[in-house]
Amino acid sequence: MARPIKPRKLILPHRDVSFVLEGEVNYNKESVTLLSEEYEVIKLVDYEKMNHLQTAKVLNVSRPTVTRIYERARNKIAESLVELKTLKLEGGNSIYLENWFKCGFCNSVFNIPDMKTFNINCPVCFSNLISAFQKNNEGKL
Repeated sequence: MARPIKPRKLILPHRDVSFVLEGEVNYNKESVTLLSEEYEVIKLVDYEKMNHLQTAKVLNVSRPTVTRIYERARNKIAESLVELKTLKLEGGNSIYLENWFKCGFCNSVFNIPDMKTFNINCPVCFSNLISAFQKNNEGKL
């Protein structure tokens, strides 16, 4: 029997969005659903340029789990593009926490749920050049 899936720690909730072909009024009824943790892994690895180990520490999962999520997400995106299916972002097994910080040395973003800790160090490079991670006016980090 497989272990239950742990909730993934995400920085911000994404919007429920669908990507459809341009000019399609009645777009294809078939769709591919990209879960929130898959979206977050794609964002951290491909957009934020984190490696899988850094991403694993941010999401509070193992590195092999990040690799599996990343592979699943890339397959879904490829299926959507090649087979002209709608790509939907929604749901997933995730939690959104407060108290996010950014490392000034390696630019990692991480969370400390228990703020009783006075000495905050980066979980990736162990630097103490830490600042609070702020959202901009659009709700983006």
